[in-house]
Amino acid sequence: MRNNPDDLSNQLIAKIKKEISSEIRDYKNHSHEDDVDSRELGILDGRYEMAMQLKNLIKKWEKENEY
Repeated sequence: MRNNPDDLSNQLIAKIKKEISSEIRDYKNHSHEDDVDSRELGILDGRYEMAMQLKNLIKKWEKENEY
């Protein structure tokens, strides 16, 4: 059922949102100093970009499904 917090799909979406927020927060808290090589920075940047894309897509989909 839509908007029922006990519904499995809503529970999964909540967990995904939590992980996305954690990924974004970790990226913002990570200092991009010289101790990190360029390959690791590329991975961090990619994870951040993907998290932001997913966050925006979820917002878009939720908006589309509002009544």
